[in-house]
Amino acid sequence: MGLRALANDGCTNLPVKLTVSRFEVTAATWEAPPTVTHTDWVRVLDHPFDGTWTPELEARVRSWAGSTAPDVLACAAMFLPGGPAVTAGTGPAAGRQVLGRAGYGHLDPRGNRYEGADFHEYMNLGWTFPDGTYTGPSNKQTGNLDCSGYTRMVLGHHHGVPLAAGADTSGTRLPRKSRDMAEHAPGVRVDRTAGGAPPAAAQLQPGDLVLFNADSGDDGQSATVDHVGIYLGRDTNGKRRFLSSRKTCNGPTMADLGGASTLDGTGTYAVKLHTVHRV
Repeated sequence: MGLRALANDGCTNLPVKLTVSRFEVTAATWEAPPTVTHTDWVRVLDHPFDGTWTPELEARVRSWAGSTAPDVLACAAMFLPGGPAVTAGTGPAAGRQVLGRAGYGHLDPRGNRYEGADFHEYMNLGWTFPDGTYTGPSNKQTGNLDCSGYTRMVLGHHHGVPLAAGADTSGTRLPRKSRDMAEHAPGVRVDRTAGGAPPAAAQLQPGDLVLFNADSGDDGQSATVDHVGIYLGRDTNGKRRFLSSRKTCNGPTMADLGGASTLDGTGTYAVKLHTVHRV
């Protein structure tokens, strides 16, 4: 950015201080980019486990052993910068891009990013949910996923977890918003904040949902959960790192622009962790 003063216009009041309230980094270099390495594979059933172990269920779980099909974490990574575009060959999304680098949302007239990009909007596709609710596509949100839309794309569209159109309370479908996921997502609650302190989450495992009360105020619900991510594991510095789709980074990230994507320390997400849930 440059500033030029034209003397013949009488502009002699220099220096001039400029305040930039919003800016975007489109490229950067790190000496040691964050890296998470472990041997865990994360897979999920396409329906909540009711406690009954059946031969069919055993066969399903045993089939995972040795499978090289992308698991939850591999699928989640395919939406990071550099992820190649993949088009579905069959099914309701045939001919649509279903994997590849995702943004967060399109820009409003003031340059802020809209939230609200669900999994089917990434594909520019309308969707009919199990309860019969139809949600149309949004041309402006093609290729975008907000935080809960990203989670639903990975766990729901690609790994078969049933999806709700909105705030489903049955505990059998993954709701649309993060605050409803914290209360009604299928699976089990691992930990939750008590007395304002973030949960210790001693039982945290890769693939768990990490839900935050980041007090963004974007939805008028500043006193509740407003952000969700997928826990990855410990990075090379021993910090617990997660993936999520964020406005500042314009899409899914495990990096630290605009706030460290870790659950340790004194950063926003470390101190605002609210609930840990295992689907």
